[in-house]
Amino acid sequence: MGLRPQRWQLIALYATATLLVLSGAAWISAHFFMRSVGEGGMELPNPLEAWMLRLHGIVAYAGLFVFGSMSATHIVTGWRLRRNRWSGVTLTLCLTVLAGTALLLYYAPEDWHASASALHWGLGFAAVLVFWKHRRGRQSSRAPHP
Repeated sequence: MGLRPQRWQLIALYATATLLVLSGAAWISAHFFMRSVGEGGMELPNPLEAWMLRLHGIVAYAGLFVFGSMSATHIVTGWRLRRNRWSGVTLTLCLTVLAGTALLLYYAPEDWHASASALHWGLGFAAVLVFWKHRRGRQSSRAPHP
């Protein structure tokens, strides 16, 4: 086992990451921009919100499994080889805080919800950029040096 993740891990990683970003973005869109007005002018949540949260939660469990499966080889080997440490640590920290804020969204008192939610979706989109940097760093480190 080398630094490159196994084929199934890459497929699972890209599939779960894509579904997480899409379901998260769909929830944000439905929650903030697609509200409906009920009787008496009261705002009602869009039915899409609940479905996107369910999908997001289910896919997140799969994502945690994929991340865990990669920690035994990819992360350990990358650390030993001193490859992409900053982006790897930053990505791991983002994913850890995302898992923590997800738990807060489920189990913390209601007055924590708005802050945990904003942190969760902000970090979720930041993680995409960090992953892109991590992946790009790996590719650029293979390039021949002049």
